[in-house]
Amino acid sequence: MKLALIALVLCAASVPLSALAADAPSDLDRAKESFKAGATAYAAGDYLAAIQALDAAYRLTPLPAIAFSLAQAHRRQYFVDHERDHLDRSIALFRQYIELAPTGSRRADALDALSQLEPLAASQLKAPVAGAPASNAEVARRTRVLVTTDAPGARLVFDHGPATASPLIHEVEPGKHHVRVEAPGFFPMERDLTAVPGELTAVPIVLRERPSTLGIWTPRDADIYIDGSYLSPGGEAVMVQLSSGKHRLAIGQKGHRVELRDVTMERGKAQSIRVELEQTPQRVTSQVLFMAGGASLGASLLFSTFAIRAENRAEDFLGQRESRNVTAAELTSYNNSILDRDRLQIAGGVSLLASAGLFITGLFLHELDQPNPQLLYRTGQRPGGDPLPRAPEAPKAQLKLAPTFFANGLGAMLGGTF
Repeated sequence: MKLALIALVLCAASVPLSALAADAPSDLDRAKESFKAGATAYAAGDYLAAIQALDAAYRLTPLPAIAFSLAQAHRRQYFVDHERDHLDRSIALFRQYIELAPTGSRRADALDALSQLEPLAASQLKAPVAGAPASNAEVARRTRVLVTTDAPGARLVFDHGPATASPLIHEVEPGKHHVRVEAPGFFPMERDLTAVPGELTAVPIVLRERPSTLGIWTPRDADIYIDGSYLSPGGEAVMVQLSSGKHRLAIGQKGHRVELRDVTMERGKAQSIRVELEQTPQRVTSQVLFMAGGASLGASLLFSTFAIRAENRAEDFLGQRESRNVTAAELTSYNNSILDRDRLQIAGGVSLLASAGLFITGLFLHELDQPNPQLLYRTGQRPGGDPLPRAPEAPKAQLKLAPTFFANGLGAMLGGTF
């Protein structure tokens, strides 16, 4: 019973310890952060800060690549202050790199550096340079902060001092400090940090980008697509917030060509675009068919009017024949009226049929004239690298108009698939 109780207590105690271990960064993660801070300080020309950060990384993970970078930092610092301890440390680290990585990619660079540094060290044996190595190590182990940001044009204000560019490297007193970061097109950020005694505290700051605003003026019946995705209906002054960089703008409207624009947005700035859409040939054709259908309908009415007049003349002749004798000329006129009536009726019917066919065909062309989805939903990559949605297949429409003869007249059959 006691053993079971002890095991239960140990299990309960192990839960928070494992949770804390999971939350704590590993030596490899800490070494990566220190190495990145050292590389930033090295690029900025602060070799003492670089030595401090790279040395911390090397103590955590003694890899050949870190040894080479630390040797380079000591080498550069030696040519700044000509202190012997930097020279000795650089030679030792270059030799260690060659030993640990005999086939390393920087072996030739290490050998070249040794050929330069070792004669300097040998010459200084006869005339040693004054100076205490311990004091140099103490300088390298001073308390420093390294504040960086990737925002272009950023200005960093440390403890209410003058604004400087990134990276900011300061020797400071251990304890609390304050930094403010500003950059054009980004929201400013303020942050408190704690400087660890004898350490280089790296503080990377990521600024949040201000959105860019795009104003779009389009016809009201249009649809707006951004980077292959539907955004909103068109209209006057449609305001869209976008990230900086390039975007693909597509405006689609039924019966009009798709308008494509490549827009480059700048951080925190506004742009405006006015889009006028051009009608498609199919829409123009449908309008021509509507006008032709209207003209054909007018011709049908005109033929019908003339046919009624011819019918009236024929009926007048029949009425006159019942009341008196008619002449041969009047009989001939009657026969011509009957012939004209029949011809005009046929012409009116054909015109009416043609009008119906033209109207129906124009209606189909008008309704099926949709924007090309291959342009609205462009396949490929968004600026951020995400794939765009695939375009849906365009509807396929086929129309067939065929004349049909009946026992008492002429007709037509219209069919199609869509």
